[in-house]
Amino acid sequence: MASTSYSTIAVVSTGAYAEHFLKALLKSKQFTKVRAVTRKPKADEKEKLARISELIALGAELHEYTEDTADAFKAAFADIEVVVSAVGVSAVSVQVPMIDGAIAAGVRWFFPSEFGVAHYESKLLPFKGPLDHMIDIQEYLEKTAKPAGLAYTIVYTGLAMDYLNPQSIGLIIPKRAATLVGRGGSKVSFTTLKDTVALLLDMLSRPQEMQNRTIRYSGSTTNMRELVKLVTGNDRGENVKILCVGEAKKTLCSLAQKKDMMAFFMYCRILIEEGLAQIDRNPGEHLDNDLFPEIKPEHIFETITQLIKESEAQKDAGEHASSDGAATPIESSTKTVSPATE
Repeated sequence: MASTSYSTIAVVSTGAYAEHFLKALLKSKQFTKVRAVTRKPKADEKEKLARISELIALGAELHEYTEDTADAFKAAFADIEVVVSAVGVSAVSVQVPMIDGAIAAGVRWFFPSEFGVAHYESKLLPFKGPLDHMIDIQEYLEKTAKPAGLAYTIVYTGLAMDYLNPQSIGLIIPKRAATLVGRGGSKVSFTTLKDTVALLLDMLSRPQEMQNRTIRYSGSTTNMRELVKLVTGNDRGENVKILCVGEAKKTLCSLAQKKDMMAFFMYCRILIEEGLAQIDRNPGEHLDNDLFPEIKPEHIFETITQLIKESEAQKDAGEHASSDGAATPIESSTKTVSPATE
């Protein structure tokens, strides 16, 4: 039978979700040992080095590795009972040796890096995308990890627009403009990063209920047409560019050939139009929100409205500074997140 509580935990990665997970775990005092496991940074990775220094100052242990091998992860997880993987999309396949290392180290519970949309096969895109490797990890957990005594929990929360750049889904908030792929009527699941952090802490406090299962939690569900209306005031008009799916696919291929980051954004928009960003889209899939009554999630409309207010405030500040003779760039409060988080 699963333990009713654990006292040691490691989070793999220090960027994106991982940084927020680690800070929340340290603040909660739920674990006596909180370890940040990360690839050894290069001397010029100033932002990552600063993040690591801050986490250490807050009380986190640090373990750095240089190779993605089972032995390296076994060493990283020594004396650790719970592992939360928060690696980026491009590093999903690294979780196979990570799981092997966790089994060898005697880890009891593993969370794969699934905090986002579920994997569904696309009928619009005739090639494998960065999300396709996730299904391999799920099968590995069920067929290899679980029989070896490593429990797991897969968590789907949809998109976190308090962290991701809204442009990734076609919302250009500073210009109150948008690009809509297709009709924009497909449902999309959203959960803020802060609510995802609260969800993780809640699950960690109830291992017997949460192990060896999939949790689907959505703070709110809407479609892109409604979000475009919220940002631009209409779902049609001069501030709304509409791409048919065929045109979007051609644009994706062109950007991918140039290795342009916008290719990943277009990939996301096509999957959204196909309905693959709804985490409970299939029969038999249901949301587990009722298991977490203490969490009062923020609706996506609240998140976008706040981003609009922040953008307008930055614009006003920039115009004021410009009138005083100083130019101030206007930046989005959210980050442009690449498929890699490290």
